[in-house]
Amino acid sequence: MAETQNHFSFVAADEAATLRCAAWLASILAAHMAESKAGLLVSLEGDLGAGKTAFARGLIQARCGAHTVVPSPSFALVQPYENTAPPIWHADLYRLGEASEVEELGLIDALADHLCLIEWAERAHGFLPEADITIKLDEDERDARQISVKAAPHIITALATAAAREEALSQFLSDAGWQDAERRALAGDASTRRYERLTQNGMDAVLMDWARGPDGPPVYDGQPYSRVAHLAEAMPAYCRMVDWLGEHGLCASTIWARDEAQGFALMQDFGDRHIANDSDLDRAVFYHETVETLLHLHAQGPADFLPAYDGAVQAVEASLFLDWFLPFRGIEVSAEARRCFLDFWRAAGDKLATDKPVTVLRDYHSVNLLWRETAQARFRIGLIDVQDALAGHAAYDLASLLCDARVDVAPKYEAQGLAHYMAARFGDDDAARADFEAAYALCLMQRNLKIAGIFVRLAERDKKPGYLRHLPRIMGYIERALAHEALAPIRIWLTDNAPQALESAID
Repeated sequence: MAETQNHFSFVAADEAATLRCAAWLASILAAHMAESKAGLLVSLEGDLGAGKTAFARGLIQARCGAHTVVPSPSFALVQPYENTAPPIWHADLYRLGEASEVEELGLIDALADHLCLIEWAERAHGFLPEADITIKLDEDERDARQISVKAAPHIITALATAAAREEALSQFLSDAGWQDAERRALAGDASTRRYERLTQNGMDAVLMDWARGPDGPPVYDGQPYSRVAHLAEAMPAYCRMVDWLGEHGLCASTIWARDEAQGFALMQDFGDRHIANDSDLDRAVFYHETVETLLHLHAQGPADFLPAYDGAVQAVEASLFLDWFLPFRGIEVSAEARRCFLDFWRAAGDKLATDKPVTVLRDYHSVNLLWRETAQARFRIGLIDVQDALAGHAAYDLASLLCDARVDVAPKYEAQGLAHYMAARFGDDDAARADFEAAYALCLMQRNLKIAGIFVRLAERDKKPGYLRHLPRIMGYIERALAHEALAPIRIWLTDNAPQALESAID
């Protein structure tokens, strides 16, 4: 790695390293464009076969997802990727007949607000502006790839920082004995965490790379949302929760090596099989084991280091419905209506938090419950994404499981799961059952109000429209919860302030 004020160079030993370098730049450019509100022209230079399209593919997949198909635009000339932030156009002008033909492609207009990755940009000399960023790729005699970047100083500085983190990560893997592992990017989540699957000597592992980021804007009483909602912001919170779960007989990924200060963890790989991607998984067995896992978790009491899932947290989460979902439906509510809505959730959340709290994982649903076919009993359920746990009501994770935001749960499986849980916890105690059913309705409502806001935010702010397909399911859960008498105040609030809110979320 070498760096000057306007130049950065990096030697990529293999294509995986090239893709990692492209991913660094993808994140840096996305942040730059979000701040500048302007497009960028990135010129990819190098001989035929130098790796220009591979680099572009790595950058695009870093923004659009690891499974995004990125064909070469050699014949189409331009390949757009609009459903991401920023929107991306990938162009290859090698077959351009005359420089002036670039005006017919729409590239010049796209430069106003798109990230335009252009191979053979020199073929349109005189018609395209000077590149904001130039990336030159060359292969050396060792079949390694020399990547040289010319850009503004702040972009070069950010690239150097990313490369330095890669060096630290390589040293971490070496110290852990995984220096020769094949590394492949894994699909991430809606966070700053990055994941890779490592394979070495026939063994698999998962690498989590979680660099501590800056706080978000102070939007709630002078504090960022993540702090008010008690979202984990760094690796220590994850490691502590994983360790606690393991100590209490639950199946969270064993951490084989960790550097909590730098944000690196090498963990047991549970694979990719879960209820949302495997139609062959036996639903009856799956829901039986996931409920059994919850029963065991709730028998332990809450971890003593967890903050309370109280009214303050419940209200700030529910406010996402007001801030994102209602505007998405074209609905504005008054300051007084907002106050009444949040007051209800503060009171309800405080009451829920005092009713025999347990460890609430907050994301106990399909994609975070990995099926381990060869394990036994509750160890067949591999728990991931556990860092945001709080001490709260037992009904929350059960509602998250049985009324899953991402998959349809057959009514018989929800009924069986709820009956299974209540029989084990409460036996024939009708009063306890009634109290739990009321809490279940409250948790179901609050969770889906929150998720409705989050999924709209992901679609509108983060350009991930695929989340909108789940809104009809989420609206169905909200309508169901409203039938319970515990939600009568919210039913009245919606009637008075947002009567059209629960209409079809997608026209």
